[in-house]
Amino acid sequence: MRLNPPSTGFASLTVFLSASLWGLYWIPLRYLEDQGVGGGWAIALMNLPAAVVLAGAVIWTLDDHRGHLRRALAIGVLTGLGMALYGLGLVYSSVVRATLLFYLTPVWSTLIGMAWLGEKATWQRWAGIVGGLAGVWLLVSGSESLPLNIGDLYALLSGVFWAFGAAMIRRFDTVPVAGMTMVQFACAALGAIVLGTIAGDVAIPTGAVLAQVMPTTAAISVAIFLPAVFVLFWAQKFLFPGRVGLLMMSEVLMAVASASIFLPEERMSMLAWTGAALIIGACLIEVLVTPQKRGEPARDPAGSHIK
Repeated sequence: MRLNPPSTGFASLTVFLSASLWGLYWIPLRYLEDQGVGGGWAIALMNLPAAVVLAGAVIWTLDDHRGHLRRALAIGVLTGLGMALYGLGLVYSSVVRATLLFYLTPVWSTLIGMAWLGEKATWQRWAGIVGGLAGVWLLVSGSESLPLNIGDLYALLSGVFWAFGAAMIRRFDTVPVAGMTMVQFACAALGAIVLGTIAGDVAIPTGAVLAQVMPTTAAISVAIFLPAVFVLFWAQKFLFPGRVGLLMMSEVLMAVASASIFLPEERMSMLAWTGAALIIGACLIEVLVTPQKRGEPARDPAGSHIK
């Protein structure tokens, strides 16, 4: 059953706003770190409550998910690992640099879209990519940075995994959103613990600490980040990955602006604000200038619509 497509503008707006919420993801992670829950365990606690809630929704609508389980699993694993890697990048590196490295995503997304989905990258798209990447470069140029570490590697890889997952959402656009989102949260939790252990972070939080932080963490997970991911996945069914990657640069602006306010070591200079303006400009080019038909369906290499 094919979804009734929304306008491209509306789908783009939902991506822009949902990604903006993810720009605040570092705040609860720092809160958990201050409470004694660090590394992969902090990310796991941020994702598990949403996974549990969605598991109930998937069981309730299990008939709708039959025949889509493999693709939902593949999408969830890729995007879940992407979010686990990104979260660990925020934990082990600086907020600004981890966000920058993740937001090479538009490059990977456009290349994947061209090779797998038959997406045509117009000059407006390339202009948006160049402008957006120039913006994120300006955001961090001139600022003091930590030595390169495993958090930077994780942040770089996170964009690659996310781009592949986004391409699968676009290609297999009949997969129910609840199923793939549930797997995404579950894989983000499990992947974060495994990858955190690989990074040498093996401390397990005590039961007392978990009891203290879980009410707040569960509320943030279910009330804020679950809807943000759900809406983001829904919108990606109607948009090409390159476009989504550019629109998600709103997360860069939100992450860097909030880090500048709350983290003295990451305050933004005038040059950084110029970069932020370029990011917004790149998104505006994509939304207002780049031609795209309403809810244009993805096509397979032979040219037929994906069912």
